[in-house]
Amino acid sequence: MLSVLPFEWTMRLSNRAKYPRITINKFAKVELVWPKHMPQKHVKPTLFRFEPWVRKRLAEFEPHQHQQNLPPQSITLPAIQQTWAMRYQHQAGLKPAMSENNDALVIAGDLQDGEAIRVALQGWLKAKAKLLLNPWLKDVALDMGAEFSAISIRLQKRRWGSCSSKKRISLNAALLFLSPELVRHVLIHELAHLKHMNHSAAFWREVAVFDPLYKQHRLALRHMGKDTPRWLHETFDTPPQLKEAPYETR
Repeated sequence: MLSVLPFEWTMRLSNRAKYPRITINKFAKVELVWPKHMPQKHVKPTLFRFEPWVRKRLAEFEPHQHQQNLPPQSITLPAIQQTWAMRYQHQAGLKPAMSENNDALVIAGDLQDGEAIRVALQGWLKAKAKLLLNPWLKDVALDMGAEFSAISIRLQKRRWGSCSSKKRISLNAALLFLSPELVRHVLIHELAHLKHMNHSAAFWREVAVFDPLYKQHRLALRHMGKDTPRWLHETFDTPPQLKEAPYETR
């Protein structure tokens, strides 16, 4: 008889996975990636089989990686080299709304609604990304002599960008947490797909024309997920406490 697992975990069904695998992110969250074609009656036995490995990996995490996911005290966007201090104004009963005031971002509303605060932060980031990335992409496209049909801004977990066969380019708002060089690398990568909808040698030659250091940038990009804030994809663990941050009450 199987006992209770000594760690929390979530499961994600995948059409592409051929075999089950377990991942542990930078916040010590355990995820089981399960192939859709496999019966789920084998899920628990699989988890118990990997239990020793998971426990060993979790023990390697630093204590701060287990801390709560709380609203930020500041936000820095390396892509434009700008930082904003966060200000929170508690207004009971009101849905949190976000505004920008010079070098400060203000969230006013019911500060006990942690998920609403996260939604407000994400909305601000996507609006900022649309304002900055749309013209940036157009400028790079002009340099490359490329033409795309549409652009959309999203928040994605596993892709910095994508290009469809209809010449529609999608960019991740989290690009703003990268350096300008890496943002440009992603834009060039997606625009190159307008000519080559694959990763063939011809595709990489096209990328190299406009980004001679693309191999270095590509390698750096693989490690940049750890530098994005946790609130992009995870809800706040608990509602923020007024005493833990410079909140104002009104």
